Amino acid sequence: MSTAAPAATTASPQFDWKYYLHTAICLTIMFGFGQLPPFAPLTPLGMNLAGIFLGLLYGWVFIDIVWPSMAGLLALMLIGGMKPVALLNKSFGDPIVLMMFFIFVFCAAINYYGLSKFISLWFITRKFVAGRPWVFTYTFLGSIFILGGLTSASPAALIGWSILYGICDVCGYKKGEGYPTMMIFGVVFAAQVGMSLIPFKQAALTVFSAYETMSGFSIDYAKYMLVATVCCALCSLLFILVGKYVFKPDMSKLASLDASKLDTDGALRLTKVQKIVLGFLFALVALLLLPNFLPAQLFITRFLKSIGNTGICILLVTIMCCLKVDGKPLMRFKTMVDSGVAWGIVLLLAAVQPLSKAMANPESGITNFLMMMVDPIFGGGSPLFFAVVIGLVATLLTQIMNNGAVGVALMPLIFSYCKSAGMSPELPLIMVVMGVHLAFLTPAASASAALLHGNEWSDAKSIWKNVPCVLLLSQLVITIVVTLGGALF
Repeated sequence: MSTAAPAATTASPQFDWKYYLHTAICLTIMFGFGQLPPFAPLTPLGMNLAGIFLGLLYGWVFIDIVWPSMAGLLALMLIGGMKPVALLNKSFGDPIVLMMFFIFVFCAAINYYGLSKFISLWFITRKFVAGRPWVFTYTFLGSIFILGGLTSASPAALIGWSILYGICDVCGYKKGEGYPTMMIFGVVFAAQVGMSLIPFKQAALTVFSAYETMSGFSIDYAKYMLVATVCCALCSLLFILVGKYVFKPDMSKLASLDASKLDTDGALRLTKVQKIVLGFLFALVALLLLPNFLPAQLFITRFLKSIGNTGICILLVTIMCCLKVDGKPLMRFKTMVDSGVAWGIVLLLAAVQPLSKAMANPESGITNFLMMMVDPIFGGGSPLFFAVVIGLVATLLTQIMNNGAVGVALMPLIFSYCKSAGMSPELPLIMVVMGVHLAFLTPAASASAALLHGNEWSDAKSIWKNVPCVLLLSQLVITIVVTLGGALF
């Protein structure tokens, strides 16, 4: 006698009413705000553009980056006064958007060939760190800063954790002990702040390009990198001091660490292909910075300026795709695109570029409106006061919002204030860029912060107990460095 198997019951997916509510609010703001009577000095066009901007911000915070950005592009065509061809030229055809795309492709090659782990291991296996636990820790964090700058925070954090687990295994540290608990967060801290090192990547490029589109002003990458490097070095030193005098972990187990044992898979032995890719990495950084140092009349300077930063990225990616090593292409373009391009950031930037330019147009009245709003707050203050406050606002907002969205949201305010006050924008711009990278307190702050809150070697209590202290002290360090570094500009 056979027994009929019971019919499988599949629970129907629950209707996600919150998602559709947020969607309705986002689209209502985007397309409906402009139907309200204009608030002087806003014009009808300004009302429509403000609605698109506010709708985008709402969508980026509560829904996603991808489809709200595409909806924003459609809104610019329908109610933003932009023709489709002109809009697409100023969005996906913008050099900054294309540069972001090719930077993602290039960084994907670094990860693909395992150079990320090599960079981190190379630093912590230097002889000068042997037997010096705090020097070793500082060097380890420094390597993660660099890794975060060259790739992005999440892969840098994951690679840093894998090395940290190896350190704990070799030294005998267990889950819950002071040193691994401190360093689980330390790795995320270094990876996140390290992303600010490179001004032609992700959030920094998004913020700088949004302001450049509004004002025509472009920041000197070389000078910015100098200020950012000093900030990262001092923030890393600050973390060491907080660890030594506040966290006070047991460092005795690190004194006898043989760092060479951490290279369990031969990551420190570079292959021919890895050496070539590493050479291209050095070439990318050098070529992007050289026009700022070489005499303007040199052929190489004129050539690099003629193709621009985007052209430099395309040039190197083209050569890497063309080259064959041992009969195989050095770069498989489709593989790098599939694994490395963060399309959400590309779409965000594609929406921001034309919208930023349109909002800065005097016909919208947005600049005058913003100045009317902020004048009671900053009208009697100094430019330095404005820069410090705007940096603090960026740091606080980035704990609950996407860092690129935070930076973009503050650009109209900075543009309006600096234009009205006759103030140079470098200080507030750098404060915002550095501030949005201090995104590691809440799970919503960044992808690496979400990883931190989900790591079994960490816990919410230790995060909320220690992170705010590090965050505020880092903000103080950045404020001092950026203020003093303002003389460079």
